[in-house]
Amino acid sequence: MRHPIVSCAQILYKGHGFNNDDIPEKLQSFSESLHYPVHDAWVHFYEEDEHCKIYTEGLALYLEHIKKFAGAISLDRSVGWSDNIEDQKNMNRVNKHSRKVFAENGIPYITNVRFGDKKSYSFCFEDIPQNSVLFVGAHGTQNRADYKTVFFAGICATVERLHPKILLIYGSVDKRILSLCIKNDITLVQYLSQCSLAHKSYIKSGNSLISSCS
Repeated sequence: MRHPIVSCAQILYKGHGFNNDDIPEKLQSFSESLHYPVHDAWVHFYEEDEHCKIYTEGLALYLEHIKKFAGAISLDRSVGWSDNIEDQKNMNRVNKHSRKVFAENGIPYITNVRFGDKKSYSFCFEDIPQNSVLFVGAHGTQNRADYKTVFFAGICATVERLHPKILLIYGSVDKRILSLCIKNDITLVQYLSQCSLAHKSYIKSGNSLISSCS
């Protein structure tokens, strides 16, 4: 039997005044939620654009589906640092618009911060509240040294400009990020990617991966 796959919160550092109610206990990818929904999870969009119906068909079609869940992470359209600046700005506008749509439709959401290299800093942090709970997707950023450099620089810029009280990361967490959060007393929480869950094989039943939060 196929079981749902969810990513569970792993608290790496607790900052001052941390409360468990401030973070999602579990995440489920949007694509997974269409077929194996876990309604007390938060829906995320850390997926390849061509594989995610939200990106290929549009957000409005799925608002009623998303409302059935605990909440959602705002969209994660790629602000690729190798893309031209206008393409980066366009993707940033899509991500920003999703926050507006979720708010207007009564969907609890957490802002996903999506940045490229330093050229994107002039627009990618716009209208994101300071001292808040923020999400960042790290999946796919740790494969090459230059990717790691750009990603860590973006995390540093996020901390410097937005001063989050809690930083939630989907995917791998560099030790430098942990050190940065400890230095700035920022709660740091990791959610393993679906790919990592598959590699670690938390619980296997036949050919199906079962992942649960306890």
